[in-house]
Amino acid sequence: MKKVKDLFNLSGRTAVITGGLSHLGSAMTEALLELGADIAITVTEKELSDAEILSKLNDFKKDYPKQNISVKAIDFFDNRSLETFFSGIEKIDVLINNAYFGVQRPIEEISFEEFDKSVEGTFSSVFKCSRLAMPLMKKNKGGVIINIASMYGIVSPDWRIYEGTNSNSTPSYGPSKAAIIQLTKYLASYWAQYGIRVNSISPGPFPKETVADDKVFYERLKEKTMLNRTGSPEDLKGIVALLASDASSYITGQNFIIDGGWTSW
Repeated sequence: MKKVKDLFNLSGRTAVITGGLSHLGSAMTEALLELGADIAITVTEKELSDAEILSKLNDFKKDYPKQNISVKAIDFFDNRSLETFFSGIEKIDVLINNAYFGVQRPIEEISFEEFDKSVEGTFSSVFKCSRLAMPLMKKNKGGVIINIASMYGIVSPDWRIYEGTNSNSTPSYGPSKAAIIQLTKYLASYWAQYGIRVNSISPGPFPKETVADDKVFYERLKEKTMLNRTGSPEDLKGIVALLASDASSYITGQNFIIDGGWTSW
């Protein structure tokens, strides 16, 4: 019987994480590195400057010198760009679909084209990346896919929180995240025969540091949770470590809500 520490060990395994240098993505990337995995990170084009990418990559390589770590900028709206990226990877044990695209404006101001692009960048990219990773996992007789959804894929926004603030929740975001949760269950069922486990994580309020500058909005977010605080990126490390490792070998088709109790009352 394996010891707990061995169940969480990802040494010798390769993980791909899209949006792996983002606000939440950086913590997920670090969790995988701490467990010993080699990492291939993607960023969306123009998401970060070359200098910012190089700085973050060097920091990771300094802390984890024995592991292979790479970063590639790809265009999630260009199928060929996605296909080229995945064709250059020999093995995938873990895939985390974390990349996101959205237009942060009120419904009345969003064009049909922008809405379509938001859905494609948030939801369709999850299917495409999973589809491209699947043959490598099948060849390897197993793998793990973790899709990043949201509590807004389960409940609707409480607009009282946003009233009088500069914050908003785009109309494509929640429906796309709900679709990710359902796709997770579909793929878990369809690919179980190949030993591929698929689960999703639904974070609650995990605002960037700049959100705290809007004190009214920030306090409203905290008050909506049972724990009376917002989440920090490190709060996702544990669930990522669980789902990416053999510690969750009998878990698939599930959605894990990490929201400080927001959706439970």
